[in-house]
Amino acid sequence: METPTLDLIEEHSGIMLMLSIMGKVSEKLNAGEVVEKEDLNKILEFLSNFADKCHHGKEEDMLFPELFKNPANQGLVAELIDEHTTAREYIKNITEAMENYATGTSEAATVAENMEKYILLLTEHVRKENSDLFPAANKELSEETQKDMVEQFEKFEHDVIGEGKHEEYHGWLEDLKKKYLD
Repeated sequence: METPTLDLIEEHSGIMLMLSIMGKVSEKLNAGEVVEKEDLNKILEFLSNFADKCHHGKEEDMLFPELFKNPANQGLVAELIDEHTTAREYIKNITEAMENYATGTSEAATVAENMEKYILLLTEHVRKENSDLFPAANKELSEETQKDMVEQFEKFEHDVIGEGKHEEYHGWLEDLKKKYLD
């Protein structure tokens, strides 16, 4: 059976790949090397739309409220929501720095610094969800609730990021991976 947590874990692997790409991009920015604005814009759109609006949106709107019903999960869920808020701050800082971005400028350094903070935050965040939260969800949520949530996830994804965007983002990941990691 397809489960909501399986969907989120699959999305985590795309997010983790982007974090690896961002690590290399950040190194280049800090070394004063040229990073095309188009690549940075793709990274930013991926973070804003895929990781935040779509992935975190599914968690905040559907999964977290279900898990929050159990007092044993409330601390972890609150912590994860705080981390989503912090991640949004880093995305906002990158977005603002991109307005006047050029190689070797203070804006390039700001982009790199916020990418590095985002990488550290999300690496640990994904670990917590995969190892602590998702096993709890698999155990606590009824099969029917999970089935309904999978359907809600699909509708949410379609409504929030649009038809074909998920595939487009995976194409970007592959292109950026070839450019920065291979």
